[in-house]
Amino acid sequence: MGLIKIPDNSITFFKENLNEIFRSGNLAEGKWNKEISEFTKSLTDAVNAIPTNSNGSGMVALLTYYRHYNNRTKVLIQSNTMYGVKTMVFAGGCQLEGYIGCKLQTLMPSIEDVKNSINRFSKDEKKQLIVLLSHIGGIINPDIQKIAEFCRSEDIILLEDCAHSFGATLDGIHSGLFGDAGVYSFYATKAIPAGEGGVVVTKIKEVGEAITDYSIYDRFQQKLEVGNNIRISEVQALLTYSIIREWNQVIDNKRRIAEKYMIACEEKGIQYIAQNTNGHDGNYYKFIIYHPKKNINEAYPNIKTTTSQVYDYDIGVDNEVAGYHACLPIWYGLEDEVVEKVLNELSIS
Repeated sequence: MGLIKIPDNSITFFKENLNEIFRSGNLAEGKWNKEISEFTKSLTDAVNAIPTNSNGSGMVALLTYYRHYNNRTKVLIQSNTMYGVKTMVFAGGCQLEGYIGCKLQTLMPSIEDVKNSINRFSKDEKKQLIVLLSHIGGIINPDIQKIAEFCRSEDIILLEDCAHSFGATLDGIHSGLFGDAGVYSFYATKAIPAGEGGVVVTKIKEVGEAITDYSIYDRFQQKLEVGNNIRISEVQALLTYSIIREWNQVIDNKRRIAEKYMIACEEKGIQYIAQNTNGHDGNYYKFIIYHPKKNINEAYPNIKTTTSQVYDYDIGVDNEVAGYHACLPIWYGLEDEVVEKVLNELSIS
């Protein structure tokens, strides 16, 4: 398979504006960081959007903020997520209190899974609790609205790991804006890839302002007691902006590939996680097939052309989500011969 590609328009825009950075001498905290912020706010309707050097650094900043200023020291995460989410909890100075189970049909927790995990906490313990949920594969957790309402009713902070979901919406609302805050990722393998970087988004002005100050050690107002440098350089910011401004082109390209896979799966009765139903408009970070009863390799031995699962392990909970799904190749500029190879394997499964 070929390398992950970015749009030609992004490459041209980056090259046309790169020398301006060097001529100005403004290598940090400049125009292109602001462009990322304004673009993201305009796209998502977030009140604040703070560029960061990674999804992880943004999430650690949020955890640190809520721990230090709101006494939110206890964190629940879902069992099907990147191992790094677990390390973020400890990096933010919090305690990992357990794992929330996930459904195979979504690879994410349902509202019932969340309630079952939370209901073991006392009323006072809930006031120390953060629920950190990950949107998986390019779509938003189908129950996120119910989960957010439940967390608000129980005085629980809800943070969204939006590493997979830039541009994805549910009922017209972007990920990261259902709970208290969320963080996108532009890592090299993500749906909108810029090599590195992320953006913290929130609709709560106080939180957004705090993370903005945190990211520069609050060296101007000098009111925060915690802070760190989680920024990106202007060169990386320009690259990131060059790519996210073409986000629709990237997703449309992946959507056309997904449509071919969907037709093939439906013809053969292969179950997949749809990204365009029930109010969802996904970004097709992954195209996920699954089997409800068999290990995926046993169920479909002819499907050989796959990419990494999300995920090939479960943390904290012994369930079989990992072994029962597979991901078909889908990224911007994927070669036609790879798509045809996958379609052929689906047709004989």
